[in-house]
Amino acid sequence: MTNVGIIGLGFIGRMHLTNFRKGGHAKVVAVSDKIPENLSGKAAGGGNIAMEGDLSLEGVATYDDGDGILADPNVEAVLISVPTYLHKEYILKSVAAKKHILCEKPMTLTSEEGREVVKALEGYDRVFMVAHCIRFWPVYLKAFEYVREGSYGKVLSGTFYRNSPKPTWTWQGWLVNDARSGGAIMDLHIHDVDFVSYLLGKPSGIAAGGIQQEGEGVQQVTSIYSYDNGAVITLHGGFSGAPTLPFRMQFRLDLEGATLEYNSFDGEVLQVHTADGKKFQADILPGDGYRREQDYFFDCIKRGSKPSIVTAQSSLESIELVEWERSIVDSA
Repeated sequence: MTNVGIIGLGFIGRMHLTNFRKGGHAKVVAVSDKIPENLSGKAAGGGNIAMEGDLSLEGVATYDDGDGILADPNVEAVLISVPTYLHKEYILKSVAAKKHILCEKPMTLTSEEGREVVKALEGYDRVFMVAHCIRFWPVYLKAFEYVREGSYGKVLSGTFYRNSPKPTWTWQGWLVNDARSGGAIMDLHIHDVDFVSYLLGKPSGIAAGGIQQEGEGVQQVTSIYSYDNGAVITLHGGFSGAPTLPFRMQFRLDLEGATLEYNSFDGEVLQVHTADGKKFQADILPGDGYRREQDYFFDCIKRGSKPSIVTAQSSLESIELVEWERSIVDSA
C-alpha cells in the first residue's frame, strides 16, 4: 500500500480522497489546503458529480500548504489537486522531492508550462501521470475498445457534449477566472478534447466558435475536428451559466457498422445500434474513471513502470489542441 498526500482538498481533492479509501491501494497519510474549513471536515459543497465515501481526516497529518506534504518523509506519492495555475509549481516541487505524482487535469495552464514539465520529467525515476479520467471511464473505454479493435469498422463521425452550471462555488471563483483556470475550454472541454485525441489522434484541421466573457475566458465552445481519413468529430462544452441546469456528458459515434450512444442522464449505459438492425447494451467494467485511473496509477508504482495510457507528452498535446481551438475563437 502506498502512502499518499493530497495537495489541495477542494471538490476534486475530496473526490480522490474517498476513492483512495475505496480502492485499497493507498493510505492517505497527509492533506494540505489553504482553507482551514477544508481541513476541519466541514468543507462546503459544490462540484458536478455526487460524492459518497469517507471524508474524515482522523489520524491524517494536515498542512496549510503543499510544501509541508512534500517535506513529509512518510509521503511516497502525491495527488496535486490545487487550482490549475499552480500545477506547474507543484509538479516541479514534487519532482525535486522525488515523489510519485498524480496531477489533476489539465497538466498545466499553458503548453509553454507543459513543455517545461515534460523536460523536467526526462529521466525521472518515479511515476508521473495526469488524471485524465475519461480515458478510464468505463463507457468511454468500451467505445475506445470498439474503435481500436475495428469491431464495427472505422469512425465516420461523432459528437461529444459536456456541459455544467457555472462553477461559482470554487475557492475565490478560480474556475471562472481565465488567468487561473484557462476558462471552461481548458478546464471542462479538455476532457473531450483529450479523449478524442486518445481515440483518433491529432486532427488535420479544426474549426471552432465560442463565447467569451470578460475575465472568464472561453466559457462555451463548439469545435469541429477533421481527419485525413474523412472522419469528422464535433465537440461542444462549457459552463452554461444556469445554476439549475444539471451537469451532463454524452457522446454519439457513428461507425461503418454501428452507432454508439451514451448520455449520463440515462446512467452508465452504452447503447450499440448495429447496421443490421440490432440494439443492445454493451458490457462495461464496474466503477468510474476516478477509481480506475487510481488503480492504474498505483499498479504502475507497484510494477515500477511508466504509465502508457496517459503520458506527459499526450497531456501536453491535449493542451495544445485546446490552445489551437482558442486561437480560432480569439481571432473570430
